[in-house]
Amino acid sequence: MKYIVIGLGYFGGTLAANLTSEGHEVIGIDNRSEKIDELKDTISIVMEMDATNQNALKSLPLQDVDAVIVAIGEDIGSSVLALSILQNLKVERIIGRAITPQHRHILKQLGIDEIVQPEEDSALLVSSMLQIKYAKRVMELNSENAIAEILVPERYIGHSLNSVNIKGRFNLNTITVKIFPEGKRIDRNTDSDCEIDYTIDFDRPLTETDILVVTGKNMNIKKFTES
Repeated sequence: MKYIVIGLGYFGGTLAANLTSEGHEVIGIDNRSEKIDELKDTISIVMEMDATNQNALKSLPLQDVDAVIVAIGEDIGSSVLALSILQNLKVERIIGRAITPQHRHILKQLGIDEIVQPEEDSALLVSSMLQIKYAKRVMELNSENAIAEILVPERYIGHSLNSVNIKGRFNLNTITVKIFPEGKRIDRNTDSDCEIDYTIDFDRPLTETDILVVTGKNMNIKKFTES
């Protein structure tokens, strides 16, 4: 998989280095030459660039990556501007980092659906989330097993859990289903509007706003999301 990480402070640098160590292609972006020198041997590609410059961002392979993560921290203005430019450039998956509740509120108002907060989401946990398609949260149980919150893959929307047969086909156990109101924009940090279906209605058609909470081997979770 391919990623662009903008902002190579402790959080962004750790995230980019970990993704690289897992075998992914990562482009790390920062406007500080000392960060480029510090991380050039641990990240696939590092580039010194002003991420608030639209022409500079347009030079990146934005349409050829699985996600662009804006990990800029203290400079909220630069974070917002970079995210806004990426939205205007129609990047498919954008993940923003928020360092305060106010920062997070601004990103939500901007229309950023995926927001990580370092005090809640470590770089390693975000790295795990990024490597599983449709994942909103991943809690690793050990190196091979995890609990994952997964958006319903497009091909299964409208199908029931019985017809999908997650247990039989992918050897995954469904713990629960988070059911959000129709038309509700899903925010991985605010689950207060969702209903938790612990009894699990296996005959109910799955919707695009459902989140499946499953557990099993990492490779099987990936098979399910990529099938």
